[in-house]
Amino acid sequence: MTPLILTCIGRRAETHDVVTWQLAPLEGCLPPVLAGQCVTLHTEIDGVSHSRAYTLSSAPHDPFWTVTIKAVGKVSHHLHQSLQVGDTIRVDGPFGEFNLSALPCDRPLLLSAGSGITPMWAMLRDELAKRPDADIRFIHSARSSEDVIFGHELASLAEAHPGVRHALVLEEAPVDHPWVGRLTPDMLRELAPDLLGRHVYLCGPAPYMEAVGAMLIELGLPAGQLHQESFGLPATEPTSAPSEHFWLTLKKSGKRVKILPGQTLLAALEEAGEHMLAACRAGVCGACRCTTVGAIERQSLMTLSAHELESGVALACSCTVRGDVSVDY
Repeated sequence: MTPLILTCIGRRAETHDVVTWQLAPLEGCLPPVLAGQCVTLHTEIDGVSHSRAYTLSSAPHDPFWTVTIKAVGKVSHHLHQSLQVGDTIRVDGPFGEFNLSALPCDRPLLLSAGSGITPMWAMLRDELAKRPDADIRFIHSARSSEDVIFGHELASLAEAHPGVRHALVLEEAPVDHPWVGRLTPDMLRELAPDLLGRHVYLCGPAPYMEAVGAMLIELGLPAGQLHQESFGLPATEPTSAPSEHFWLTLKKSGKRVKILPGQTLLAALEEAGEHMLAACRAGVCGACRCTTVGAIERQSLMTLSAHELESGVALACSCTVRGDVSVDY
């Protein structure tokens, strides 16, 4: 996939710590995209290249791409401080299987928290462009009303489309707000009484997704009706004492790097001071693909073909080892 050079044509503050950028090509057209997919943004900080994956908040029918980013983490903070209208940025993508086109249903329930609203916002707008009368439930959780991304736009869209019903669950809210605290099974029962007849699309911070996923199981939602997106694989902890380790041999240099059982290739390489291109760090984008020889365990197979799997190709951010392994990237 050939990287794109896009120009920032607009920048808007959504909340005190969230910004949306509009990105358009210098020439030609943007590649096709599905609502809910991601892109990788490449930037340079103090002379060092960094890449991170972000979900597009724009819908496929928009004339430009938008990314909506919360100022969390080194790269996101840097973009908040540096990416201005008129600047250019290198972008890879789009990629990802979390979208209503790949996982269609007639009556979706969209559940999100924090910046997890971005793929849901893109899906909602895309679905309404295709089916203006669609029956959609949208439940978003946030700390306070000031932290709700796209809050006014969502209310306006729901008012214009009677089939859309949305609710905001706020941890800090005025006394008259109906949904205060964190999402609970009782709230889900009341807000989506026909839950078991819907497909659920879930995105947000890992603790939110774990808690809500457990609620949905408790309420009887079949596993095949739950679709999730989360940047950040479940944390992997070393399964042995630090003295027990395997060796990663870098094929090009011959350098050997210690790797603990349960530690990812990417974590071991970065801990040893090696630089590897990595964007989503969740086994989604494929930026950290590498070729391995040895006993490995892949936690994600996304973007990898059958031939690549047979050839030992893995995603370093979501691959652990069962013995000494050589790696080439």
